Amino acid sequence: MQEETSRTNRKSKDSVFVNLFENAENVLRLYKELHPEDTQVTVEDIQIQTIKSVLVNTLYNDLGFIVKDRFVMLVEAQSAWNPNMPLRMLFYLAETYRRYLADTVQSEHSSTRVKIPKPELYVVYSGEQKCPETVSFSENFFNGDSPVELKVRVLNEADMTIYGQYIGFCKVFNEQRKIYQDSIMCAKETIRICIEKGYLVSYLQEHEKEVVDMMSELFDEEYQRAAYNRASQKDAIEKGKAEGKIEERQSIAEKMRAKGYSEQEIAELLS
Repeated sequence: MQEETSRTNRKSKDSVFVNLFENAENVLRLYKELHPEDTQVTVEDIQIQTIKSVLVNTLYNDLGFIVKDRFVMLVEAQSAWNPNMPLRMLFYLAETYRRYLADTVQSEHSSTRVKIPKPELYVVYSGEQKCPETVSFSENFFNGDSPVELKVRVLNEADMTIYGQYIGFCKVFNEQRKIYQDSIMCAKETIRICIEKGYLVSYLQEHEKEVVDMMSELFDEEYQRAAYNRASQKDAIEKGKAEGKIEERQSIAEKMRAKGYSEQEIAELLS
Protein backbone atom coordinates (compact mmCIF):
# COMPACT_ATOMS: atom_id res chain seq x y z
CA MET A 1 0.00 0.00 0.00
CA GLN A 2 2.82 2.42 0.86
CA GLU A 3 4.56 1.60 -2.43
CA GLU A 4 1.36 2.28 -4.37
CA THR A 5 0.81 5.55 -2.49
CA SER A 6 4.38 6.64 -3.23
CA ARG A 7 3.97 5.87 -6.93
CA THR A 8 0.70 7.81 -7.12
CA ASN A 9 2.22 10.73 -5.23
CA ARG A 10 5.22 10.88 -7.56
CA LYS A 11 2.97 10.96 -10.62
CA SER A 12 0.96 13.86 -9.17
CA LYS A 13 3.93 15.79 -7.85
CA ASP A 14 5.74 15.75 -11.17
CA SER A 15 2.65 16.34 -13.29
CA VAL A 16 3.22 20.11 -13.50
CA PHE A 17 6.79 19.44 -14.64
CA VAL A 18 5.64 16.86 -17.21
CA ASN A 19 2.88 19.15 -18.45
CA LEU A 20 5.27 22.11 -18.71
CA PHE A 21 7.71 20.18 -20.89
CA GLU A 22 5.16 18.61 -23.18
CA ASN A 23 5.57 21.91 -25.00
CA ALA A 24 8.50 21.66 -27.46
CA GLU A 25 9.25 25.39 -27.11
CA ASN A 26 9.85 24.91 -23.39
CA VAL A 27 12.07 21.92 -24.12
CA LEU A 28 14.05 24.02 -26.59
CA ARG A 29 14.50 26.74 -23.95
CA LEU A 30 15.69 24.13 -21.44
CA TYR A 31 18.23 22.79 -23.93
CA LYS A 32 19.54 26.28 -24.77
CA GLU A 33 20.00 27.04 -21.06
CA LEU A 34 22.01 23.84 -20.66
CA HIS A 35 23.88 24.38 -23.96
CA PRO A 36 24.16 28.17 -24.51
CA GLU A 37 26.94 27.57 -27.06
CA ASP A 38 24.47 25.98 -29.51
CA THR A 39 22.95 29.11 -31.04
CA GLN A 40 21.66 27.44 -34.21
CA VAL A 41 19.30 24.89 -32.68
CA THR A 42 15.58 25.28 -33.45
CA VAL A 43 12.41 23.61 -32.24
CA GLU A 44 12.50 21.41 -35.36
CA ASP A 45 15.76 19.92 -34.06
CA ILE A 46 14.05 18.68 -30.89
CA GLN A 47 12.45 15.22 -30.75
CA ILE A 48 10.61 14.57 -27.49
CA GLN A 49 11.20 10.94 -26.49
CA THR A 50 9.66 10.77 -23.01
CA ILE A 51 8.74 7.22 -22.01
CA LYS A 52 5.02 7.30 -21.30
CA SER A 53 3.32 5.18 -18.66
CA VAL A 54 0.54 2.94 -19.96
CA LEU A 55 0.19 0.63 -16.95
CA VAL A 56 1.08 1.32 -13.32
CA ASN A 57 4.06 -1.02 -13.28
CA THR A 58 5.54 -0.06 -16.65
CA LEU A 59 8.65 2.08 -17.08
CA TYR A 60 8.13 5.82 -17.54
CA ASN A 61 10.16 8.97 -17.05
CA ASP A 62 9.50 12.70 -16.75
CA LEU A 63 11.28 14.08 -19.81
CA GLY A 64 13.44 12.67 -22.55
CA PHE A 65 14.42 14.35 -25.79
CA ILE A 66 16.93 14.04 -28.61
CA VAL A 67 18.66 17.03 -30.22
CA LYS A 68 19.86 16.71 -33.83
CA ASP A 69 20.78 13.05 -33.23
CA ARG A 70 23.71 14.45 -31.19
CA PHE A 71 22.37 14.41 -27.65
CA VAL A 72 19.85 12.30 -25.81
CA MET A 73 18.82 14.21 -22.69
CA LEU A 74 16.89 12.72 -19.79
CA VAL A 75 15.54 15.00 -17.06
CA GLU A 76 13.76 13.91 -13.88
CA ALA A 77 11.93 16.18 -11.41
CA GLN A 78 12.35 15.23 -7.74
CA SER A 79 10.91 16.86 -4.63
CA ALA A 80 12.39 14.24 -2.30
CA TRP A 81 15.96 13.02 -2.69
CA ASN A 82 16.17 9.52 -4.17
CA PRO A 83 19.54 7.74 -3.88
CA ASN A 84 18.44 5.25 -6.53
CA MET A 85 18.19 7.87 -9.27
CA PRO A 86 21.38 6.73 -11.09
CA LEU A 87 19.91 3.23 -11.38
CA ARG A 88 16.61 4.58 -12.62
CA MET A 89 18.43 6.72 -15.17
CA LEU A 90 20.24 3.60 -16.37
CA PHE A 91 16.87 1.96 -17.03
CA TYR A 92 15.50 5.06 -18.79
CA LEU A 93 18.60 5.44 -20.93
CA ALA A 94 18.61 1.79 -21.99
CA GLU A 95 14.95 1.98 -23.02
CA THR A 96 15.49 5.29 -24.86
CA TYR A 97 18.42 3.81 -26.80
CA ARG A 98 16.41 0.68 -27.59
CA ARG A 99 13.67 2.83 -29.11
CA TYR A 100 16.20 5.02 -30.91
CA LEU A 101 17.78 2.01 -32.64
CA ALA A 102 14.34 0.83 -33.75
CA ASP A 103 13.41 4.29 -35.04
CA THR A 104 16.68 4.66 -36.97
CA VAL A 105 16.60 1.06 -38.29
CA GLN A 106 19.80 0.01 -36.51
CA SER A 107 20.61 -3.12 -34.53
CA GLU A 108 22.96 -3.77 -31.63
CA HIS A 109 23.65 -7.14 -33.28
CA SER A 110 25.04 -5.49 -36.41
CA SER A 111 28.65 -6.16 -37.42
CA THR A 112 29.17 -2.39 -37.67
CA ARG A 113 29.03 0.03 -34.76
CA VAL A 114 25.68 1.73 -34.34
CA LYS A 115 25.40 5.51 -34.16
CA ILE A 116 23.74 6.80 -31.01
CA PRO A 117 23.45 10.30 -29.50
CA LYS A 118 25.57 11.25 -26.50
CA PRO A 119 23.66 10.99 -23.20
CA GLU A 120 23.19 13.81 -20.70
CA LEU A 121 21.33 13.07 -17.48
CA TYR A 122 19.79 15.61 -15.10
CA VAL A 123 17.71 15.77 -11.94
CA VAL A 124 15.74 18.95 -11.23
CA TYR A 125 15.62 18.79 -7.43
CA SER A 126 13.23 21.06 -5.50
CA GLY A 127 13.56 19.53 -2.02
CA GLU A 128 15.28 20.86 1.10
CA GLN A 129 17.74 18.04 1.69
CA LYS A 130 21.37 18.80 0.88
CA CYS A 131 22.45 17.06 -2.31
CA PRO A 132 25.61 16.77 -4.43
CA GLU A 133 26.10 18.55 -7.75
CA THR A 134 26.69 15.23 -9.49
CA VAL A 135 25.68 11.67 -8.59
CA SER A 136 27.83 8.80 -9.86
CA PHE A 137 26.37 5.34 -10.44
CA SER A 138 29.59 3.49 -9.53
CA GLU A 139 30.32 5.68 -6.49
CA ASN A 140 26.74 5.52 -5.25
CA PHE A 141 26.38 1.74 -5.41
CA PHE A 142 29.89 0.25 -5.51
CA ASN A 143 32.25 2.83 -3.94
CA GLY A 144 33.68 3.54 -7.39
CA ASP A 145 34.56 -0.08 -8.12
CA SER A 146 32.30 -0.89 -11.07
CA PRO A 147 32.80 -1.40 -14.82
CA VAL A 148 29.55 0.52 -15.34
CA GLU A 149 29.55 4.29 -14.91
CA LEU A 150 26.84 6.87 -15.33
CA LYS A 151 26.75 10.42 -13.95
CA VAL A 152 23.68 12.50 -13.19
CA ARG A 153 23.93 16.28 -12.81
CA VAL A 154 21.69 17.81 -10.14
CA LEU A 155 20.00 21.18 -10.79
CA ASN A 156 18.64 22.65 -7.56
CA GLU A 157 18.82 26.45 -7.69
CA ALA A 158 15.67 28.58 -7.90
CA ASP A 159 16.53 31.18 -10.54
CA MET A 160 15.10 32.51 -13.80
CA THR A 161 16.06 29.58 -15.99
CA ILE A 162 13.00 27.54 -16.90
CA TYR A 163 14.07 24.69 -14.62
CA GLY A 164 14.99 27.20 -11.89
CA GLN A 165 11.53 28.75 -12.16
CA TYR A 166 9.99 25.30 -11.75
CA ILE A 167 12.09 24.81 -8.59
CA GLY A 168 10.92 28.22 -7.35
CA PHE A 169 7.32 27.24 -8.06
CA CYS A 170 7.73 24.05 -5.98
CA LYS A 171 9.26 25.95 -3.08
CA VAL A 172 6.40 28.49 -3.08
CA PHE A 173 3.89 25.63 -3.12
CA ASN A 174 5.61 23.96 -0.15
CA GLU A 175 5.48 27.23 1.79
CA GLN A 176 1.79 27.82 1.04
CA ARG A 177 0.89 24.24 1.88
CA LYS A 178 2.02 24.94 5.47
CA ILE A 179 -0.33 27.94 5.66
CA TYR A 180 -3.54 26.81 3.97
CA GLN A 181 -5.76 23.87 4.86
CA ASP A 182 -7.88 24.40 1.74
CA SER A 183 -6.33 22.88 -1.39
CA ILE A 184 -7.90 25.38 -3.82
CA MET A 185 -6.73 28.38 -1.79
CA CYS A 186 -3.24 26.88 -1.52
CA ALA A 187 -3.06 26.35 -5.28
CA LYS A 188 -4.40 29.79 -6.21
CA GLU A 189 -2.14 31.58 -3.75
CA THR A 190 0.85 29.62 -5.05
CA ILE A 191 0.05 30.73 -8.60
CA ARG A 192 -0.45 34.35 -7.53
CA ILE A 193 2.88 34.51 -5.70
CA CYS A 194 4.74 32.75 -8.52
CA ILE A 195 3.41 35.21 -11.10
CA GLU A 196 4.51 38.07 -8.84
CA LYS A 197 7.99 36.53 -8.60
CA GLY A 198 8.13 35.90 -12.35
CA TYR A 199 8.07 32.09 -12.09
CA LEU A 200 6.52 30.33 -15.11
CA VAL A 201 4.27 33.34 -15.75
CA SER A 202 2.99 32.52 -19.25
CA TYR A 203 2.55 28.83 -18.42
CA LEU A 204 0.61 29.53 -15.21
CA GLN A 205 -1.60 32.11 -16.91
CA GLU A 206 -2.40 29.84 -19.85
CA HIS A 207 -2.90 26.67 -17.78
CA GLU A 208 -4.25 28.04 -14.50
CA LYS A 209 -7.23 25.68 -14.23
CA GLU A 210 -5.11 22.61 -15.06
CA VAL A 211 -2.46 23.63 -12.55
CA VAL A 212 -5.03 24.28 -9.82
CA ASP A 213 -6.54 20.85 -10.44
CA MET A 214 -3.13 19.11 -10.37
CA MET A 215 -1.99 20.94 -7.25
CA SER A 216 -5.30 20.34 -5.46
CA GLU A 217 -5.03 16.63 -6.21
CA LEU A 218 -1.50 16.61 -4.82
CA PHE A 219 -2.53 18.61 -1.74
CA ASP A 220 -5.37 16.19 -0.99
CA GLU A 221 -3.19 13.11 -1.56
CA GLU A 222 -0.49 14.38 0.78
CA TYR A 223 -3.08 15.34 3.41
CA GLN A 224 -4.57 11.85 3.23
CA ARG A 225 -1.14 10.26 3.42
CA ALA A 226 -0.24 12.35 6.45
CA ALA A 227 -3.51 11.33 8.12
CA TYR A 228 -2.80 7.69 7.30
CA ASN A 229 0.71 7.98 8.77
CA ARG A 230 -0.64 9.57 11.95
CA ALA A 231 -3.21 6.80 12.31
CA SER A 232 -0.54 4.16 11.73
CA GLN A 233 1.70 5.74 14.37
CA LYS A 234 -1.18 5.84 16.84
CA ASP A 235 -1.99 2.18 16.18
CA ALA A 236 1.68 1.27 16.66
CA ILE A 237 1.79 3.12 20.01
CA GLU A 238 -1.41 1.46 21.24
CA LYS A 239 -0.13 -1.92 20.10
CA GLY A 240 3.13 -1.30 21.93
CA LYS A 241 1.28 -0.42 25.12
CA ALA A 242 -0.85 -3.56 24.85
CA GLU A 243 2.19 -5.74 24.22
CA GLY A 244 3.92 -4.09 27.16
CA LYS A 245 1.01 -4.96 29.47
CA ILE A 246 1.04 -8.56 28.27
CA GLU A 247 4.78 -8.84 28.90
CA GLU A 248 4.33 -7.30 32.36
CA ARG A 249 1.57 -9.81 33.26
CA GLN A 250 3.72 -12.69 31.98
CA SER A 251 6.64 -11.50 34.12
CA ILE A 252 4.45 -11.29 37.25
CA ALA A 253 3.00 -14.73 36.52
CA GLU A 254 6.49 -16.23 36.25
CA LYS A 255 7.48 -14.72 39.62
CA MET A 256 4.29 -16.07 41.22
CA ARG A 257 4.97 -19.57 39.86
CA ALA A 258 8.47 -19.40 41.32
CA LYS A 259 6.90 -18.67 44.72
CA GLY A 260 4.60 -21.67 44.49
CA TYR A 261 1.29 -20.13 43.38
CA SER A 262 -0.99 -22.45 41.41
CA GLU A 263 -2.18 -21.58 37.90
CA GLN A 264 -5.68 -21.05 39.22
CA GLU A 265 -4.45 -18.63 41.87
CA ILE A 266 -2.34 -16.73 39.31
CA ALA A 267 -5.30 -16.47 36.94
CA GLU A 268 -7.60 -15.18 39.70
CA LEU A 269 -5.08 -12.63 40.98
CA LEU A 270 -4.22 -11.29 37.49
CA SER A 271 -7.78 -11.19 36.14
